[in-house]
Amino acid sequence: MKNSALALAVIAVAFTSCTRYFVGKPVQLTPIAISDTISAPTSPLSEKVSSYLRPFHDSLDARMNTVLVKSPRRLSKGLPESELGNLMADILREMGQEKYGKAVDVAITNSGGIRTDFPAGNVTLGNVYEVMPFDNELVAITVSGEVMQKVIEYVAQRKEPQSGLKLLVDKATNKPLEVLIGGKPLDLQGTYTIVTSDYMALSSDMASVVKTNKGFVVLNYLMRDAIADYLRRKGQQNQELNPQKDGRTVVR
Repeated sequence: MKNSALALAVIAVAFTSCTRYFVGKPVQLTPIAISDTISAPTSPLSEKVSSYLRPFHDSLDARMNTVLVKSPRRLSKGLPESELGNLMADILREMGQEKYGKAVDVAITNSGGIRTDFPAGNVTLGNVYEVMPFDNELVAITVSGEVMQKVIEYVAQRKEPQSGLKLLVDKATNKPLEVLIGGKPLDLQGTYTIVTSDYMALSSDMASVVKTNKGFVVLNYLMRDAIADYLRRKGQQNQELNPQKDGRTVVR
């Protein structure tokens, strides 16, 4: 490690460089010339930094390398639906409903927020951070049937991962041709509860669609934590991941 650096800056940069796991909130740091490892310090200062950081580094690595569940194959995202997209949406619907304590009709997430694949074999907590690195929280929104129709049109246009809908989309127009919610036709006079992320509800193109909602509840539950909790439960039940492309979103 080259010398002449503030100790706190060295600690901040060294800590972030010693692991690939991160939380999706940007941090601005001043670049400092350092080595790629803290395992072989070359000065008294770097020896102190290495000694200080090692317990945190080892504790973080041990936590991130914890195996939650096993997957018999690699799970990837894709359009109009995918094994990984279906899994993410199903997880958010199940875990969101548990947290909300009321029935949830539909869960929607955004494909762009799924950052990578789940590997075949051991799926670790670190893999969850890689797939979902952002600090987005789950929210529950209760909407009218008319607003739900607009949400469905949005999902049909974007082919976003969803759970609870059976959707047939026209290939030429990206308009919904057939819609079932929980196996039943859309009721324009009814009400529906959607679980999604705070990003989708407040900052995405869908936000303008759901702004006239009848209820908005922040569940104080990170999407990443919901995913980890679900996978951990499956592992404790000696179950493997086995999501399927089940025809919930079909383009014709």
